[in-house]
Amino acid sequence: MRTISDIRDTLEAMLKDEILPFWLRLIDREHGGFYGLVTNDGEVRRLNEKGIILHSRILYTFSEAYRETGNEIYREAADHAYSFLIEKATDTEYGGLYWMLDGEGKPLQTFKHAYNQAFGIYALATYFLATGKKEALDHAMDLFSLIETKWRDKKGYLEQFTRDFGPMSNEELSENGVIADRTMNTALHILEAYTVLYEATSDARVGEALAFSIRLLARDMYNDEKERLEVFFDKDLRPILDLHSYGHDIEASWLIDRAVFVLGDSTLAADVAPVTSALYAHVMRRAYTTRGVYFECEDGKDNTQRDWWVQAETVVGIANDWQKHPDSQAHLERLRETLHFIESEVILPLGEWYWTTYEDGTHDEKRELAGPWKCPYHNGRMCLEIMKRFQSA
Repeated sequence: MRTISDIRDTLEAMLKDEILPFWLRLIDREHGGFYGLVTNDGEVRRLNEKGIILHSRILYTFSEAYRETGNEIYREAADHAYSFLIEKATDTEYGGLYWMLDGEGKPLQTFKHAYNQAFGIYALATYFLATGKKEALDHAMDLFSLIETKWRDKKGYLEQFTRDFGPMSNEELSENGVIADRTMNTALHILEAYTVLYEATSDARVGEALAFSIRLLARDMYNDEKERLEVFFDKDLRPILDLHSYGHDIEASWLIDRAVFVLGDSTLAADVAPVTSALYAHVMRRAYTTRGVYFECEDGKDNTQRDWWVQAETVVGIANDWQKHPDSQAHLERLRETLHFIESEVILPLGEWYWTTYEDGTHDEKRELAGPWKCPYHNGRMCLEIMKRFQSA
């Protein structure tokens, strides 16, 4: 039976021997950044469009890997991603990060999305913490100011604007047949970004915005009766779909805990602790199986597919809750079961993960291994979180 030390060592090896080598092979030395698409059979599309969320998440992953290990290969990859983000993806006229570039690094989709800016902050602040490069922190603070000026209002954060911040429908972060004016997903990753930015700066403005984000999620977007975060909202912050995102809820359970810990507000921490515990427990009751966690539930019907990112967040969510209940053997057993499922049914020989594994054990053979939304962020961060949380185990 695996101990937590065994699990930590397994995930460290997974990060260093499988996940990061896969992404290091995608560095584009000619046009900058990383190649934007790898098909399910491993074909690298060298001139495919390059998503900025992808590149921010790559910058985060290699920055945090360097911060944790000191390996200069990861520092070089982070430097490469940083240069691309600043030199190619940043709009020097109107501010903010573009959504998409072409394969040569030229602007392709120039609209501005709060979700995208948040990941830019997350990546740049992590890069600063890893390297001490003050310029990166300055860029992160510029994006922070932009979000707080352009996207924030009294109720929360808006979503998608044109390049020059005119009104635009939120096509990119809306799904399941609705167009949402606000989303839990964007709010969650703004919170995530502000957590690292506050860790890097202790800036009072960032602290206030982080507290606002915590309350937005744990009070305004949380459904106390259903013990879940609602997903899509209108401008007045009214839910517009009966949807339970199991993956986002278990991710939120530990990201909110991390945020209140970094903020250091004991009163706020006490207020949200029942929420994060309930989010975790509800996912375990409704969606956990010995073969991974379900994707979501719409109108009371479970979608039982197991998407890669949900499994990665499940590992961190279990570890986070276990640290609240250190004598629990059930948490260790769930970690063992989830990791076994990932190793036996999700990871490809190439080192990356299938996007989706179905109930019957088959996979979505059409979805890419790397692309605008498929990146080393979830599984890489999973490994790094376990390495950090249990380094003395």
